[in-house]
Amino acid sequence: MKNIFKFFRKDKTGEPPYDYNFLYNLQESEYPKYLKKIYKHITGENLNLKHPKTFNEKIQWIKLYGVTPLMRDCTDKVKVRDYVKEKIGEEYLKPIFQIIPNKSHETVRCHCEQVNDNLGLARQSRNISHDIPDCHADIKMTLSARLRFPKFQFRENRVLAEYNDRELDDVSTYFDQIDFNKLPNSFVIKTNHGCKWQYIIKDKEQFLNTPQLFEIVKRKITGWLEQDYCFWGGFEINYRNIEPKLLIEPLLRDDINISAREIEVYCFNGKPKIFVSVRYGNPREISYYDENFNQIDLILHPDGKNVIKNEKADCFIKQTFDLSNQLSKNFNFVRVDWLVFNNKLYFNELTFTPYSGFNVFDKNKAIYIGSLINLQ
Repeated sequence: MKNIFKFFRKDKTGEPPYDYNFLYNLQESEYPKYLKKIYKHITGENLNLKHPKTFNEKIQWIKLYGVTPLMRDCTDKVKVRDYVKEKIGEEYLKPIFQIIPNKSHETVRCHCEQVNDNLGLARQSRNISHDIPDCHADIKMTLSARLRFPKFQFRENRVLAEYNDRELDDVSTYFDQIDFNKLPNSFVIKTNHGCKWQYIIKDKEQFLNTPQLFEIVKRKITGWLEQDYCFWGGFEINYRNIEPKLLIEPLLRDDINISAREIEVYCFNGKPKIFVSVRYGNPREISYYDENFNQIDLILHPDGKNVIKNEKADCFIKQTFDLSNQLSKNFNFVRVDWLVFNNKLYFNELTFTPYSGFNVFDKNKAIYIGSLINLQ
């Protein structure tokens, strides 16, 4: 049997961790078999899909059997904005400069006064992991992703069927459609159909006047547009067949060199239960709170320590309670992600399969957290 694993290597950062084309062309009936192999490879544990108990096992079950049309729409970083607007109002949405391609029903709101327009430079390979610690992107890639991943392959037929046999736009032209003249000095380029598929541009002029850097970013983003993230993260079916688009957003940071504070709210069967406050800096602080806003001893981040200060949650964490409660009503599990910028709370995204269900943490706590998810 073909070895599907491309083991993580420092010089391979930014490429799919597994054989993308092999997984992509599998019959769907084979997904559980190979998901079990990936799960064993990463966690060292056997995956029980018939009687899942731990948090990770239930996330794997949701990936294969629990995806709904609404979940898929809310995974799409463009479509989820309509859901958020309906549930809690558009005042919590981050502004967007450009959506490519932009359909007539999509409204692009540009709030330039909210942009943190500081100086900087697009992330360089030597400090990429420090700028966005959890980003897959690697700016050192020099070969076109289109050569390594043949354009669309069988995916084209699935997308055509899902989008009423309309003619697909050529995603290879999307990057060329960005109107840099209308953008501020700092911004974020991301795709709507993947996780961490983004580049941060801190200094537009330097970026545009560095041809090699510009080409590398263009090639990498185009490669992402031509791939289905479902087969990057280990069969995250909620990403499958999302129509690829580009989003250009402002860089919302109080300090351009430090990521904005994030709040993650773990919601189980429509109820917020665990709050994670992440403050970026040196060192990074991560604090966990229960539904009563008391700090708890828990670690859900693969690279973070729990900072225990015996303090109550602040106003932003409490503000996310009712908002996350409204956004999570339709799902057996979802993590509602928030961003704090300029003393204001912004919706970031809905995460249905955090760390693709491969995060290793304390067994007893994994079983307890898993018990909070009702798969019925």
